Amino acid sequence: MRQKLSVGKVQTVLGVVDAGDLGITMMHEHLLHDASVFFTEPAAAGDRPLAHQPVTLENLSWVRLNESNNLDNVRLTDEALAAKEAKLFQLARGDTMVELTTSGVFGRDPLGLVRISRATGLNIVMGTGYDGAALHTPRLIAQTEEDVTDELVNEIAVGVGSTGVRAGIIGEIGCSTLNETERKVLRCCAKAQQRTGVAISIHPTPNDAAALEIMSILADAGADLSHTIIGHVDISGFSRATCHTLADAGCYLGYDNFGLEGLMELPGLGRSVDLRDTQRMDDIAALIADGYVEKIIVSQDVATKHRLSAYGGLGYAHILRDIVPTMLSRGVTEDDVHTLLVENPKRVLSCWLREVPE
Repeated sequence: MRQKLSVGKVQTVLGVVDAGDLGITMMHEHLLHDASVFFTEPAAAGDRPLAHQPVTLENLSWVRLNESNNLDNVRLTDEALAAKEAKLFQLARGDTMVELTTSGVFGRDPLGLVRISRATGLNIVMGTGYDGAALHTPRLIAQTEEDVTDELVNEIAVGVGSTGVRAGIIGEIGCSTLNETERKVLRCCAKAQQRTGVAISIHPTPNDAAALEIMSILADAGADLSHTIIGHVDISGFSRATCHTLADAGCYLGYDNFGLEGLMELPGLGRSVDLRDTQRMDDIAALIADGYVEKIIVSQDVATKHRLSAYGGLGYAHILRDIVPTMLSRGVTEDDVHTLLVENPKRVLSCWLREVPE
C-alpha cells in the first residue's frame, strides 16, 4: 500500500511520526553495514595474517591504523551488538538515528532495523539511494532517469522489496567523479524529493568546486535545498567560503564524523586533512558566530567495529557524552546545542508535501 505523508511528518522504520517527536537526533549513522567491498589486503606480508583475524584487544592497535585492511572490522552485521550499541545512545538521552546505509553491496537490512528500533525504543529513519561511481551496477548505469526515480519513490512510499519497511530520507548519495551516472542519480534524487517531500543527504566529492556543482545539479533539477544535507563537511576540507555558499543556498552542513581523528588523504586532490574533534568544534563555533547555527547538523558516521564501544571505540553516544559538555565549556550556548541536535534535524527531516501522490 502506498504511504501518504503530510507536512511535519517523518517516516521511520516503525511508521510515521511527528517531526516534533524526533528529539535528539544523530543525522548520519550506520547500524547494520557491510563495507567489505572496501577491504584491501595489507601490502606488507607480515600484516596479511592480521587482515583475516577477528578484531580483538590483541590486534586493535593495528586495526585502528589499518581500518580497511581487516575484513572483520568493516562488517557491522551483528544485530544484537548493534542494538546494544544503539541502546548506549538512547541511555545518553538520544532519541533518533538516521541510518544511511544504501542498498546493494552494503547490506541494508530493513527488518533488522525494525527489530533494533523495537529493542531500543529509538526512532530509526532509513535511507534509500546509491553509492558513488565505483559501485554503480551495470543495471543502474543503463536505467532511465524515470526508472531510477520510480525506484527511489517506491522505497519511500511503498517499502523496500517485500518488507513493507519504508525509507524516510534519500541518501546517503555517493558522489566521487561526478560522471554521467552520478549526475543522473542526483537529478533523480531531486525528482524523487519533489514527489515525496523527504530530505536528501549527500556524500560529496571532497572538493570545493565539486560540492558547489552537486548543489547546482540538485537545484537545477528542482530539489528543495532547504531539505538537503551536504554531509562530511568535516572530512572534505571545504573552505569557510564554500560552507557559507552552501548554507546561503539553503543546504545543511553535515559535521558528521565526530570521533574520527587522524590524518586523512583527500582522494585525487594531492592533499590531506588533519581530523580533530577540537577542530570540528572550532569550525562549528565559527559558523555559529557567522549566523549559521540553523544550518548545521552533527553525527558520528560509525561504520566499523573499532569505533564501537564494545571494541574500545567512542560509539554512538560520543557527541552526547563527550562533545556537548565540551562545546558548552567552550562558549556554545544551550540554545545553540538544542538547535544542532533537535531543531535542525526536525526541520530538515520534516516532510514538506501534503502527501505522496498516487
